[in-house]
Amino acid sequence: MHVMRKLSEEAFVTMGICPKCKKPFGITVDKADERRNEYVFVWAFKVNAEQAHREGYDTKSVHGSVALDDEYPGCPYCEERHFYTCGKCGSIVCWHGEREVVCPKCGTSGLVTEVETLDLKGGGY
Repeated sequence: MHVMRKLSEEAFVTMGICPKCKKPFGITVDKADERRNEYVFVWAFKVNAEQAHREGYDTKSVHGSVALDDEYPGCPYCEERHFYTCGKCGSIVCWHGEREVVCPKCGTSGLVTEVETLDLKGGGY
């Protein structure tokens, strides 16, 4: 049995998409530092877009840096822990180390670059 860390009141869910199977998944995000805009991916789980909308996963937006909790399992489909965000639609996508990527949601292609901060929006699929 896995015990997830205790979440703060700032925790919310955003959506990711796996490019291997083209399926969405939820990512539990929590505030890492109360004084700064630092967030951590805590957990990932299978969810469909309709369920995510019903649960209100699209009600919160934040801007800041993102790290991965030590216990973050990665994508529930491919188990990848690395990700990129699409520069056009903002989708969080599993990243398998390729230099050039194509967003499975909007089809935009581009080169992967490292950033210090990003925008996260609850929902997003």
